[in-house]
Amino acid sequence: MIVSLTAPAVYAQDKETDWINNNAYELKADSSSGNDDLMFLSEELKGKTMVGLGEASHGTREFFLQKRRIIESLISQHDFKLLAFEFTNSAIAPINLYLQSGQGDLKQLMQPLGLYNTEEIYTLLHWIRQYNTAKPAQDKVVLNGLDREDFWHDALTRDKYMAENLIEAHEARGDKTIVWAHNVHIAKDTTMANFPAMGSYLKQQFGKEFYVIGFDTYKGTVNVLNSGKFEKHAFEGKENSLSGVFAKAKSEAFFLPFNAKSGPFTGMTGYITHIGSNWQELTSLPIRPGVDFDGIIFIRNTSASTKLSQ
Repeated sequence: MIVSLTAPAVYAQDKETDWINNNAYELKADSSSGNDDLMFLSEELKGKTMVGLGEASHGTREFFLQKRRIIESLISQHDFKLLAFEFTNSAIAPINLYLQSGQGDLKQLMQPLGLYNTEEIYTLLHWIRQYNTAKPAQDKVVLNGLDREDFWHDALTRDKYMAENLIEAHEARGDKTIVWAHNVHIAKDTTMANFPAMGSYLKQQFGKEFYVIGFDTYKGTVNVLNSGKFEKHAFEGKENSLSGVFAKAKSEAFFLPFNAKSGPFTGMTGYITHIGSNWQELTSLPIRPGVDFDGIIFIRNTSASTKLSQ
């Protein structure tokens, strides 16, 4: 079943909203009151060696905050040691050196990170540095950049090369791995393009050991890049979309697993919010719940990320 943006009354709204309310895990806004709301990770990630964390945009504060919470939990409670970013390794490598040894100034090192040069990601990296300080070399968290400038000339092969870099880094370390990337790159078996995404190659390599959480929103503001500078835009999703259905749930922010049991989204293709690095008219991303993503984190109203102050 394909869910059309223009088809009237495609969803049985009450049934699907009830199912979400009964199966979703409500999420807190930050870590100040603990991470007990993330206890579902223990069951969801049993036997997983690679976890993908997507995002509907590269410029959303709440995505970064929830990903930080999850990453901190995966590192401190689930023994994940490698964190890979969808960014060039030439920019990431000096930051990794800082995380290992404290060499350099983190704010200065983050300046080349484009939309990832934010207060939210600074807080995560600062936490990792503090975590690493008390650990022997073999137990420190390592940061890796998947991308290379010479991949950009061919969009058809970029995802393949990023996947190969991640597989090589994962096998070299032998550690459980977290990969941070846009939804469009991390989806496992996507219907959105005529060529495979990075997640498709990772699925081929790791099979059931690869688990992916997509991130979605319905309404708010977002940062994009315009001539290399942050630019904030407002957006609102389409009511006749998966995002529109998620927005009717009782919780403002929640994790919804797709693989635990059969539900109203099983076997369908639907649409979630999709925002690129540069502003365009808002588009939607086609996904298959449970196929592209094992679960999704949805946050109804989101805001633009906070550019890191120097």
